Amino acid sequence: MTLRMCVHFVHIQQYSFHGPYQKTSLTRNPKSASQFNFSTFALNLVTMSDAQRDLEKEFSPSAWVKRFRTAEEVIEHHKKVVREGTQLARETFKCELDVAYGPGERSKVDIYGTDLPPNAPILVLVHGGYWQLEEYTKELGTYGVLPLVPAGCRVIAADYEMCPKVTLSELTENAFQCLSFCLNYAAKLGASSVSFLGHSAGAHLVVAQFEQERFERLPHKELIRDVYLLSGVFDLRELRHTEAANSKNLLAITDDNVTALSPALASFLHLGTESVNFTIVVTGNESQSYLKMSEDMRDALHGGTNLVRFYLLPNKDHFDIVEQLNDKEEYLTEILLEDLKN
Repeated sequence: MTLRMCVHFVHIQQYSFHGPYQKTSLTRNPKSASQFNFSTFALNLVTMSDAQRDLEKEFSPSAWVKRFRTAEEVIEHHKKVVREGTQLARETFKCELDVAYGPGERSKVDIYGTDLPPNAPILVLVHGGYWQLEEYTKELGTYGVLPLVPAGCRVIAADYEMCPKVTLSELTENAFQCLSFCLNYAAKLGASSVSFLGHSAGAHLVVAQFEQERFERLPHKELIRDVYLLSGVFDLRELRHTEAANSKNLLAITDDNVTALSPALASFLHLGTESVNFTIVVTGNESQSYLKMSEDMRDALHGGTNLVRFYLLPNKDHFDIVEQLNDKEEYLTEILLEDLKN
């Protein structure tokens, strides 16, 4: 086993963060709709206190992007770039679409590179969308297929159920079903290894499976090689009080479950004997809250394992961190391709 000792820093800056945040009494209704409306959100900002507006911005990734003038432009560009990459991957490679791993309407995966040798390594992609934006599907979560499949890696793009149709606690178990399906699929094929890549809320769902109770239930754990956590959401104690992520408490987060739903607060001592490599990546154009969550997640994992890498990409943001993955010459893509060789 080659130790990837902590911690790799790429242009790391030191931040000290304690925001001017306070609890707000938002109306909670877990049956509320899960479609985000920019106009309504902007209107709500007008009536918020300064502290609440600051909190909303901390957990609104599009507010920190410098490539576009408005949040709407950021999101529309992101969807266009990723959707075009997905379409090209479907046209270029042999694939199997909408393979069910559970009974839910969205509990399906797309598998790319199905004609690769059975022992080809597998990378599983888990997209973001704050656990509740229904427009975010595996079609908008298929990153890196274009360089990875030619490099000999089978890629699985996963979808999952969305809140408030399920609670976030239930969604975490839905993600367990997904990872279990992928590991069983890999074992049946005879794949050499399985790695997981989660972005934003998807990074939360991925790393939550490595907490002790769920990790002990995962099948074929010996196949897991790398876990990539990109711009993840790992501590929900502040986020639960935002309109951006949890309007009317559609995630069903309570005082009783918020700690259990925050992987950065978990213990990972059980990973000390495992050979899973963790790579945490955050960008320079994100809020201090997002940076701090990634640093805290790094520290939590490193409390149990030395196999942790941490990268800060200074000229990227929350969205092009995954948009870039179809370009084999981008830094993060090079890391993925190099890991495949080792």
